[in-house]
Amino acid sequence: MTRSKFKVTPFDRTGKLTTTLYLFTGMWWAVLLFLFAPRDYLVSPEGITIRALVTSYVIPKCKIKRVEIVEDVKPGVGLTWLAGFCGYAGLFAMADGSTAKVYATRLDRMVRILTTGGGPYLLSPAEPEAFVEEVNRVILAQPELREG
Repeated sequence: MTRSKFKVTPFDRTGKLTTTLYLFTGMWWAVLLFLFAPRDYLVSPEGITIRALVTSYVIPKCKIKRVEIVEDVKPGVGLTWLAGFCGYAGLFAMADGSTAKVYATRLDRMVRILTTGGGPYLLSPAEPEAFVEEVNRVILAQPELREG
């Protein structure tokens, strides 16, 4: 069974600023949000697992249609969970009026995962090209196209 782990990118400027502000003001609940922020992604034949310190979110293989790199994401507002503090997690309204499930630490050079029966996911692996290649190889590969 092939499993590949990918790290998330470092925080962007907004993430650093809001994290610093929250920590500086001493908001005790900030620790709770930190526990649920995305830490890494696991690509396996079962799907993509988004891992946080205390929980995991799974995008099952059967729901993944396509993965692609997106250069310029225009976020709107976070509708659920956290935005900017320790990353971005949950449902977000995007500037173009759509929604996306975001599990990321930055909002540039993201990977968009298009799914069946639901909105897209936006992730921020540190190596987006390698992540997309691995998803295509492990999850989306057509058995009849493989050699061997």
